[in-house]
Amino acid sequence: MNRKHMSGLYTVEFALVGLLVFIVLFGVLEMGRLYFTVNTLDESVRRGARLAAVCNISDPAVLQRAIYNAPGNTGPSPLVTNLNTTNLSLTYLDANGAVVTNPSDTTSTTGFRAIRYVQLSLSGYVFNLFIPGLGVAITLPTFRAVQPREALGHHSESGEVTPC
Repeated sequence: MNRKHMSGLYTVEFALVGLLVFIVLFGVLEMGRLYFTVNTLDESVRRGARLAAVCNISDPAVLQRAIYNAPGNTGPSPLVTNLNTTNLSLTYLDANGAVVTNPSDTTSTTGFRAIRYVQLSLSGYVFNLFIPGLGVAITLPTFRAVQPREALGHHSESGEVTPC
């Protein structure tokens, strides 16, 4: 073969090899984003459960801080796209793992005094791929963290409630 008949061959080879390289590159980037998002969501529920175990029950800053917001910021998370406090569910559990129905009732033995564990769940988060031409949405599984009760915002000596 002479050079005249091979003039477009390099362009075709580059197009085929380049396409494969870009597919692998975008795949690696998307897997990295997915791995980062899953780890951040897992840390968010652990962080929120820890805050709920030491902060006051009625403090709204617990869920805001769990998604890496400042206490006054009620918007979405600055770290994870489309993550809001609406994705979070905070429950208080008794010694048997049953949900305490009225955790703010400090006079009843089935209320505040029955709390032994704090559970934070994150569900319904949808991860959107950025791969061009392939806008697939992946619904991630539920993330859950349980922490033992600590102060719940109360001082044992004085009984006063402290904000977080």
